[in-house]
Amino acid sequence: MKKTRDQLLDIAERHFAIYGFAGATLRGIIKDAGTNVASIAYHFGTKEDLFQAVLERFAKPVVSQQLSKLETELQSKNLKLRNVLLAFYEPPMKMAHSLGKKGEILSLFLGRSQTEPEPVFNEVDKHYADCRDQFIKAFERALPGLTKEDYHWRFEFMLSLIVCFLTRQKQIRGRYETRTDWNPDEAINRMISFCESGF
Repeated sequence: MKKTRDQLLDIAERHFAIYGFAGATLRGIIKDAGTNVASIAYHFGTKEDLFQAVLERFAKPVVSQQLSKLETELQSKNLKLRNVLLAFYEPPMKMAHSLGKKGEILSLFLGRSQTEPEPVFNEVDKHYADCRDQFIKAFERALPGLTKEDYHWRFEFMLSLIVCFLTRQKQIRGRYETRTDWNPDEAINRMISFCESGF
């Protein structure tokens, strides 16, 4: 049962990544999975439920790791912006890279999910709302004195950076290097250095 459920999630993730929520169809997912509509209904319910399950499979463990790392940093008397940024970037980057080819599909799905129109994006955002709020509070501590709007926009720019990297890094790297793989620590360091200047 678990194998069937995981297989459906993998295939649905690929379809949502390539076609978006509106373009992906249960018929296409079922065809690729070699199963029937009853299997989707049994494991998930509707197309919306299936999308939420795909999203949660990534969001739940990553957000948990991000908040855990952030909590550790918040215990420090001398909170540093760099460490807050590291707590945000390291979990998703390390997970995406560790999955290899599957990570490429996951990355595309994450990028697509962040650009879905309403009401889909509102459902996506719910999975990350607490994480966003906690990091913004950390930024307020690390960099006091900015306006509420400044903190929110800085968070959005920081988020946009990882979305852009995960969805386009392969094509961008193709312009200037021949490596077939990317180094997550190197990429994280580049993002943090860029964000430190921006913040």
